Amino acid sequence: MSGLADSRQQTVGSRHGKPLSLYAVCRLLSTLLCWWSLFPVPSLALPAQEVTPLVDTDYFPAVHEALLGAKKSVFCVMYHAQLSPRHPMGWESMLLRDLISASKRGLEVKVILEDSPEVENKYAYDFLKGAGVPVFYDTPDRSTHCKCIVIDEEITIVGSTNWTYSGLRLNHEAAVLIRSKEVARAFREAFDKIAISASGGQTPEVKK
Repeated sequence: MSGLADSRQQTVGSRHGKPLSLYAVCRLLSTLLCWWSLFPVPSLALPAQEVTPLVDTDYFPAVHEALLGAKKSVFCVMYHAQLSPRHPMGWESMLLRDLISASKRGLEVKVILEDSPEVENKYAYDFLKGAGVPVFYDTPDRSTHCKCIVIDEEITIVGSTNWTYSGLRLNHEAAVLIRSKEVARAFREAFDKIAISASGGQTPEVKK
């Protein structure tokens, strides 16, 4: 029994000939360095006054209400914004109209859409641009898969939901509405980086 116990102890206590404690420490340090590189420390623990899960069809009414209540600014980056003649008053159309309404109320509104043959954003792009909303395609050499909205530098809505009929009505989707100036600032900075590359290195100007 003693020999068996020693054998088990040796198996548990070593891995590939190295002490497990050293191996575990190296793995832990490697994991921490990896996470630190992806998520710098200032972004790990930002305070939030409110976090609301938006699951499936919870998304549209919450975002619609937030856009209607916007008072200063709306920054939106969307992978797929679908405007279909078959659904002229669909939820996806109403959200685009909310952006136009915010712009007409004098708010600063900027929109970035994915520029890819895999998604059809042209109708939404033309719809917004025709209404005077500053809208840009992202740089074609990098996919912009974000679905994020920053409202009034305080509300951030981020998740998996595209502005499409399927995304808003049919799919299982998950997003969150976060009320936090610190979180909004972090996502606004991310938006600005995408916007500069989308506009050829120049900060996009609001065009009325």
